[in-house]
Amino acid sequence: MKQDVLLWAQGRTSEKLISKETLNHAGLVELVSGLDAYQTTPDAFRSAYAALGIDIINRVPLHNAPPATPPGQPRSHETLPYRYSHLGLYDTAQRDTYVCETPEEVWDLDVPSLRYQDLWTPVPHPCQADDVRARERAIGDIGLYYPMLYTTLFMWPFEFLGWEVFMMAAAMEPDRFHEHFLAPCAAKSKAIVDEMVSASDSPFLFVHDDLASKTGPMFDPTWYDAYIFPHYPRIWAEAKRLGKKVVYVADGNMEAFLPRLVEVGVDGLMFETPATSLDAVKEHFGQPGRFLIGGIDTAKLTMGTADEIREMVLDVVERMDGCPGFAIASGGGLHGNIPLANLEAYFDARAEVGATPADWRISQRVEGPCPT
Repeated sequence: MKQDVLLWAQGRTSEKLISKETLNHAGLVELVSGLDAYQTTPDAFRSAYAALGIDIINRVPLHNAPPATPPGQPRSHETLPYRYSHLGLYDTAQRDTYVCETPEEVWDLDVPSLRYQDLWTPVPHPCQADDVRARERAIGDIGLYYPMLYTTLFMWPFEFLGWEVFMMAAAMEPDRFHEHFLAPCAAKSKAIVDEMVSASDSPFLFVHDDLASKTGPMFDPTWYDAYIFPHYPRIWAEAKRLGKKVVYVADGNMEAFLPRLVEVGVDGLMFETPATSLDAVKEHFGQPGRFLIGGIDTAKLTMGTADEIREMVLDVVERMDGCPGFAIASGGGLHGNIPLANLEAYFDARAEVGATPADWRISQRVEGPCPT
């Protein structure tokens, strides 16, 4: 519930273990809501969140979901340079073409004209103030809705240029790339964050940047020290002024960056893969006043047995004992490729540790239509 998250944000304890999940599994939503996930999407999601005890929420549908793309049959986006592919209740997308084909073209690119809203990112909703307010109203007291900026800084060139052109331009002429591309994008991100935090009463700001691969940093760490980290405090300065906590979301092995994230004002980490060890995250974000969201290996959730899933949940919760800012979550989300029986085992285990109501299979419907 939203009230549980607000108490958690203040460092106050309750019997409820706070949890975050990204729901994208039609079978699970229908199992716990008793509603058609495509014909009554907003109400089905609200009912599912309540029944499953999911407190921190990033997908709040205001309209019915479109038909899913069939598995193995990707299709082109109507207007953007992306292809839809099946992922679950909602599709995912891959970019086909980028704004530059070579590193040399980057220097002629009109970077100020690039728009966040022209990207299709894994974040389900926009960051505009009106949209943030509408989704907060829609979810009500069921949980805390969080909008998230996907391209805090590092991801701007990744999303618009693609990895190869980005890497070559940034490595060959790093100072020039910083001035021409990264600095203007930092200003864009600051403006987006300012709008997000002014619209929301949430005690948190969620921002995302994938600085690392599963093996570690993709550039020399000194490159990040020179061109990425100095911008972060300015990007979320307004959030800090308003007293909000900054939660940083990332894939990959982030262990090398954890001390720097603390130094630049990050209050919490949502770690999306097991590449960053639980012990390292606990060392830097396990203290009172800090937050760590994650712990559940989605690969094991997908391919493990019911007993293995239960053991994983119990082990994670035991290891996080003494961390008041811990919230349990699966990395990346609960998508359609996860067997429903495994999800049932997962939520049974969550019920054991106090993250999900014991009677979660009984729908706790929310009356009335979802506001639009």
